[in-house]
Amino acid sequence: MAIHRRRVIAAGIFLGMVFTLPMGRSWYEERSERQASEELLSDACGGVLPEREARAILGSGPLSGESDSARDEEGLGRKDEPLETGCFVARKRPEKAYGFEQASVGVSLHGTRVPGGGEDGERERLDDPYPALYANAPAPLPDGWTGFFSIRDAAHEDRGTAAVFLDCSGDRRDLLVTVNVSVEDADFDDPAHRIRTGRLATATARNAAQQWGCEARFGERLSTVPLPVADDEDVPLEEADGTCEGVPARGRTFARAWESDRGGAPQEKCSVGNSGGTPLYALRAFYGPYATSARAAWAKRYSFEETIPGRAPSGTLHDGGMWATATCPAPFAGETALFTIDPLDRKREKSTREETAYERAALKAFAEASAEHHGCSAPRLP
Repeated sequence: MAIHRRRVIAAGIFLGMVFTLPMGRSWYEERSERQASEELLSDACGGVLPEREARAILGSGPLSGESDSARDEEGLGRKDEPLETGCFVARKRPEKAYGFEQASVGVSLHGTRVPGGGEDGERERLDDPYPALYANAPAPLPDGWTGFFSIRDAAHEDRGTAAVFLDCSGDRRDLLVTVNVSVEDADFDDPAHRIRTGRLATATARNAAQQWGCEARFGERLSTVPLPVADDEDVPLEEADGTCEGVPARGRTFARAWESDRGGAPQEKCSVGNSGGTPLYALRAFYGPYATSARAAWAKRYSFEETIPGRAPSGTLHDGGMWATATCPAPFAGETALFTIDPLDRKREKSTREETAYERAALKAFAEASAEHHGCSAPRLP
């Protein structure tokens, strides 16, 4: 009987090993995958991506990603090549599942170009040096930050963009941090999702400033992030009190406004349209790196033009519309602000006399109000 009992016990131990080995292997694989995800997150963007804020967006699943180390060894000193780096981190879908990532975070960090261009051997760039140039209806970040939040409609999900600009003290390049977030089935109408995106951008900016030696003024921890104005959220133009304040109305043709608060955003937008709710003009203000980027975009697109933004303080745009400029103090000191008015869905060589008169009056009101808000000089108008 003893021999039989030992055989039964041995068989039980063997069967237990057979059934527990796959479980042990699964535990080991999960642990290894979890550790790899943690290392990926801690190393992303040169180690400046905040894990808590990133996980609040990405969730707790396994991650994949990559980093662009272009010039991440450089700093913000003016004699260095400007810092330019970024990373992309996504939460994986379950094995054998198809489609896009469940959640993703893309981050770019830029040491801004030295004002004046060509300085210290730095060549003029004709591509777009900075991301999110034409963010749709940007809303300013609150709580003392210089930055904005915007939403871009994508094929499979909306994408939220939060940008933070830091004015580095001393003889240092300024720092621009841009975060793009997409989450499957997420709705940026949800204020919690906007706050998570904004907090990721501001926390990344703090870490990046410490990493690359930028002494700057920071805002407070974000308590809210405004929702950019929607297509159906127009107001009577004469009642506008944000980015469209002071822009003249004219009968039923220019009667409605789509606007945001001004705040400290480095770019602003005001759209004006008719009483039927159709936008006809877009007025924009670009400050700091966004002014640099707008001029570079114009130079690339209209290199054949003799007079374009960046080559003259004011003038008429190629496809209709105008631009003006102003000189600004910190945080945008050294970079000329740019103001434009563009016709929407109309391409033409010249505006009519009536259109030209309205464009000039609208640009004057918009540029003067924006420049005054940011403490800039009186705009040079066409």
